[in-house]
Amino acid sequence: MLLLIGLPACTGGTAFAQNYHFGMNTRVLTAQMADKMTELGAGVVRLAYGWDVIEPTCKGCYNWETTDAWRDEARRTHRAIFASLAYTPAWANGGHPYQYPPLNYQDWYDFVYATVSRYRNDIYLWGVWNEPNLDGYLKGSDPRVYRSLAVMAHAAVRAANPDALVLGPDVSWHGVKDGWFAAVMNDSGDLFDIVTVHWYPDGPALELMMDQLVRPASLGKSVWLTETGMKPCFSLFGEAGQALLYQRVLGAFQARRSWWTGVSFYDLHDVPTPRDCGGAITREDWSNRPAFLLYQTFIKANP
Repeated sequence: MLLLIGLPACTGGTAFAQNYHFGMNTRVLTAQMADKMTELGAGVVRLAYGWDVIEPTCKGCYNWETTDAWRDEARRTHRAIFASLAYTPAWANGGHPYQYPPLNYQDWYDFVYATVSRYRNDIYLWGVWNEPNLDGYLKGSDPRVYRSLAVMAHAAVRAANPDALVLGPDVSWHGVKDGWFAAVMNDSGDLFDIVTVHWYPDGPALELMMDQLVRPASLGKSVWLTETGMKPCFSLFGEAGQALLYQRVLGAFQARRSWWTGVSFYDLHDVPTPRDCGGAITREDWSNRPAFLLYQTFIKANP
């Protein structure tokens, strides 16, 4: 059975997406973005719920305006939010940039508890940090620091909403290849309901990574690939090359759905700049690139 085991049923009048196996990363969830997700047919929207954005200036000084709007759009379009909790505000880490861990992990617990409590009737997928194996996202990339973050986040999520799921470690392919992922799973893997990893074409062969490095370390749990994709300008074939990459990922996923149960691509829409062609599957004018159409067709054919 390919339904996500353990996912809460609809309660309190909240509508959930019909398909949790397919998702997209989006930077925001505006009405236009949510409508595009519905057109695509993907059920999960992965969004950054930044501690540094939600509680930016002082302890207890919450700003829910943006995340409330995201919640409302997810409700309207029956999408499920996968909220990636990460990034420390300067007041909590000694005035450092967001990738520095908190000085007091109780502050992190309190933030997670407050956020999960606020959205307990709408959001059931909570990730612990983003690519913590990379120094640019977690200073020092210390597995012991990540364990502290994961322990506190797990406790806070369970206390705020026992029906919610905890996802992690959302590691980049670098951490899978160099052993960081295996070490963290050995030490902290019991904290995750779903195991999450990332892969991009500059990494090891996808099939090898998933079969030989990810699955053996995942403690028999469901695995989601929560970031993958390619910018059209990274391929000699442009948008067609991007679509071929999507086809490759989806083919690998389909052959392994007994244990690899979710995939989310990066990303749905962005605005290209002179130095960056963007990695989205929609163009600047919101028209659909071939990768969008391929993914849309695959979702319909393989629920």
